[in-house]
Amino acid sequence: MGVVGCILGFLVVIYLCYKDWSVYIASIVGAAVVIAFNVLPFMDTLLGSYVNGMFVPIKSFFFLLLFGSIQSKIYSESGAAFSIADTIMSKLLRPGASNTKKNVIAVAVIVAIGVILCMGGINASVFIVLMYPVALTIFEYCDIPKRFILGVLAAASYTFTLTMPGSPQVTNVAAMTALGTAADVALVPGLVGAAVEVVVIIVLMNIYINKARAKGEHFELHPLDPHYDKNTPRPNFWIALIPLVALFVAFNILKININICVIGSTVLSILLFWKQLKAKNLRELISTGAADSIHMSLTVAAICGFAGVVTNTEAFTTMLNAITGINMSPMLICAVVVAVMCMLTGGSSTGQLISLPLIAPKLLDLGLNVNAIHRIACFAATTLDSMPYSGAILMLLPMCRMKLREIYPPMFITTVIATTCGTIAVIVMCALFPGLC
Repeated sequence: MGVVGCILGFLVVIYLCYKDWSVYIASIVGAAVVIAFNVLPFMDTLLGSYVNGMFVPIKSFFFLLLFGSIQSKIYSESGAAFSIADTIMSKLLRPGASNTKKNVIAVAVIVAIGVILCMGGINASVFIVLMYPVALTIFEYCDIPKRFILGVLAAASYTFTLTMPGSPQVTNVAAMTALGTAADVALVPGLVGAAVEVVVIIVLMNIYINKARAKGEHFELHPLDPHYDKNTPRPNFWIALIPLVALFVAFNILKININICVIGSTVLSILLFWKQLKAKNLRELISTGAADSIHMSLTVAAICGFAGVVTNTEAFTTMLNAITGINMSPMLICAVVVAVMCMLTGGSSTGQLISLPLIAPKLLDLGLNVNAIHRIACFAATTLDSMPYSGAILMLLPMCRMKLREIYPPMFITTVIATTCGTIAVIVMCALFPGLC
């Protein structure tokens, strides 16, 4: 009955989130189902396991999300993000190109900008909000149906940019926190996995966009969609890159704590973009960016609270032992357990924070290198974390003014199929060339 309760609680959370209930209510109701079926004390479990579960991501990521959100607001309001995008677009996009060439270039440009911004510390979810108006401009220029826009933006932020070696994103940081490893471990397998994801994303998205065009679909701008004005003053392209490069160097080469890196990068952004920001209300801008981070932090915390209740049941221990007891490679055990936990929690970082402390000792006993655990776990974490009930997806629907059934198929291609292919590539590399870990 306990196992049934864990599964039923999970389904309740999925259903309520899909029906637009608050993630806080959904996670508490789901936790109540788990508590009832496992015969646990109701309030003691909520105030204990649930609240303790919420505290895990807040402790690990609060400052990262806070200053990442502020920096994203600065890049948006100063025009620095559009400066980067516009410069890259003007170099690559040419009139008269074939549909396939337009598709490939449009996807590649957005993915390239995602690498620059996300590897520079811009939070992945905030990146999508930040880049949405820019992506609209690219899609309009290339006549790509709008329903693909979140799938392409997710390809640039919810995939390899979270998991590749050196990434300052919370997914990579979560593995570092849980395992005590460095950001760039298993460098070659990670880069190979990232390359595989890029290829799969570009090939599959090109095929499906062309199929949509063949059915008569074209780009249509919603009346309330935002649009960047090209005549608005903005920082020079190279100036816009400086804070991002500085964060990447400080984090990966100087090995400075990620929170200090993000804070320093935010302050540097204000100083370098002061010419564009001085006409704005800087206090309000920073306060708005800070307030935006609270919703992201608590959304992650609520789902992690539900997961905290599940993982503290005997039923969960039984399920975990059953999976780890299967006679298969420890690399596959690592990938499966992390992927399932991230599916349960709806987050690639929270799933790792919960699952890795539980399975890492067993995997080490089985002879798996800790660096291999880190990189495999990171990539596996992004395979099933983007189910339709994921808070990171649901919060984007009002922005694009589209239905979940319209935007999710392209997102499934980029955030599930492509990431699964990347994870397989990392596992194969770690298995064939263990010395690279």
